Amino acid sequence: MTTNAAAPVRAELAFSLRLSRSSDESSSLDVQLRACRLKAEALGFDEETIAAAVANAYVDDGVSGGSALEARKKGMARIMADRPAVVIAWKLDRFARSVREFQKLLDWADENGVRLVTSDSLLDSADKSGTGRLIATIIAAVAEWELGIITDRSEAAHEERRTQGRWISGKAPFPYKVERRDGKAYLAEDADAFAIVREQIAKLLEGGKGATLAGTARALPIGRQQWRKLLRGVMLRGWREHNGELVTEADGVTPVQFGPEVIDAATAKRVRDRLAELEAGERAERMDAPWLAGMVVCACGAKWNGGQSSRKKPLYKGSCGHGSIMAHLIEPLVFEDFRKQHGDTPLYEVTYSGGIDHSGDLADLDAKIRRGNANLLLMDADDAADLRALVSDLKATHARLSAEHDPEVTETWTLTDVLLWEAWDQATEDQRRSMLTDQRCKVTVHPAGHPGGRVVIDWEPVASEGDAEYETAA
Repeated sequence: MTTNAAAPVRAELAFSLRLSRSSDESSSLDVQLRACRLKAEALGFDEETIAAAVANAYVDDGVSGGSALEARKKGMARIMADRPAVVIAWKLDRFARSVREFQKLLDWADENGVRLVTSDSLLDSADKSGTGRLIATIIAAVAEWELGIITDRSEAAHEERRTQGRWISGKAPFPYKVERRDGKAYLAEDADAFAIVREQIAKLLEGGKGATLAGTARALPIGRQQWRKLLRGVMLRGWREHNGELVTEADGVTPVQFGPEVIDAATAKRVRDRLAELEAGERAERMDAPWLAGMVVCACGAKWNGGQSSRKKPLYKGSCGHGSIMAHLIEPLVFEDFRKQHGDTPLYEVTYSGGIDHSGDLADLDAKIRRGNANLLLMDADDAADLRALVSDLKATHARLSAEHDPEVTETWTLTDVLLWEAWDQATEDQRRSMLTDQRCKVTVHPAGHPGGRVVIDWEPVASEGDAEYETAA
């Protein structure tokens, strides 16, 4: 036995309300709803029907009248699905600001027996006369023309704000905040957000454990993909892009400064280089890598990588498949031997001098010169004098910085009174790993029963140019 489901009850009356992103109080939802109620009363609907229409009004909030009917999911798209008998809107442009979309709505209303009415009486689709349809279509065309004027005016205003370095609207992008000065909005430094971004960038550049996009993103209020986009983009320099192009001043060369820079040109270049390394597969060490990862080998010379046992305990496992050994069976022996062999070694303090690195600034200048040359090709010779002078100045600055550019750094080692064992006790895990690496720690794991013991520790200190014994730096 087949039971047919009852057809949904078709509402007698519906109110269609739409509020654009740039609306003011004169077109508020309350104003529209009040006008729709009065029109419904004039058409003879009873109070109960009107109250139901008010309670279940179809509202497109923050939606442009030029958008497709089907895209207006909370209002017009639902009306077209529910097919109420009579639909009242405040004015014709609340239905649509496009002749095409308005004609589509009229065709749908005719096919589904729906009556479209506006509170100002300029539209009543029950009027099948040619004159009524012609007037409605003309009004729709005027509404479409008005939308174009509004769009052009809005874009011109946005363009003006961009050239002034002003924030147009909405929430500030991380890590900035919006600050109002003289009644205008600008991007300003969010001290806490700036600090944490700089801290995570420093970790990313230092390398080591957790120095990946995922590892550094964990401390941030944004996800890894947003973090990647932020590092790759221009926002951290205080700049912005519009439609994929850098927003520049009138010269078409100099970036507009929307807010204080989080990182300078040199750091931005180092970040780009670091991202390229990560993308090329030069990953930082795993988060679960034990202390001696990279220093342990088996008797055949194959490296033993760090990992975890089934009980989440750190261990070293042979990449050649020759077994594994728990970390607690190796590490205490290495630490004890390190202290015995090198504990009384004095530390040297290392200072760095020289090293003038203009690579970040040179990259910025290269980009400005390219933009300037591209704009020169589009300009008449008479109008290009100022821009040609600017490009010439940029090239002169580029030549000066190139002459100064010398990133080589000189190390100076100064003996201190601190002994290595004293520094070891105060050192962090990463610093201790560095100490072991400095002394070229090598741990060989032999099969059980080996005459020399299963674990053999060797130290291969680096020699200086004068073949003097290498000392660890503080």
